[in-house]
Amino acid sequence: MSLSTTAIAAEFGFCEGLSAQDRAVTGITRLTPPQAAALDALVERDVTLARQGGVTGFSSAFSARHSPQERLAAGIEGLSSKESSILDSFVARAISMGPAPMQAFSYTPVPPPPPAPPESLVPAPRAFDVHGDLSFTVGGGGHGASFYGGSADIFVTDPTGTFTVGVGVSEYRGRGWAGPYGLFCTPYAGPFSPGF
Repeated sequence: MSLSTTAIAAEFGFCEGLSAQDRAVTGITRLTPPQAAALDALVERDVTLARQGGVTGFSSAFSARHSPQERLAAGIEGLSSKESSILDSFVARAISMGPAPMQAFSYTPVPPPPPAPPESLVPAPRAFDVHGDLSFTVGGGGHGASFYGGSADIFVTDPTGTFTVGVGVSEYRGRGWAGPYGLFCTPYAGPFSPGF
């Protein structure tokens, strides 16, 4: 089929635009008017879909892209394998030439998605600063005197650094003949000493 014949097919409808020889080799001359109209509609739909998708062809043949009911309504089921193959090639040329039969070409691309909003970094909230210390002491002397004890301190600073609260606890015990840790003295425990 020549390029001029393809252009005529696109302007007047697929079947009507083919030459008498082209209609004969494809078997279109045996189609009834309703079948020819159904065939024109199938070709028009395929060409329109191709134009809307911005393509000039499909991966499968025209006769294989449609359901048995569509092929029966368009008379394709009554064509021989050779006639069906020639029809497929004519339709493929019509699709590659465009615009769609009985419809002006109009391609509307899909608009891109809107840009994502800019990201902003939010600093993590400051936490309380907590630190402290722990100590343990062991001592001894003559005549069996000995003592032991320990202390612990903890300090908490608020996130803004405005103030710090400190708490300290200590306790010591011992034994011996005399002195603050002596045998005759009550075991000594250090005071609870909060601080700021």
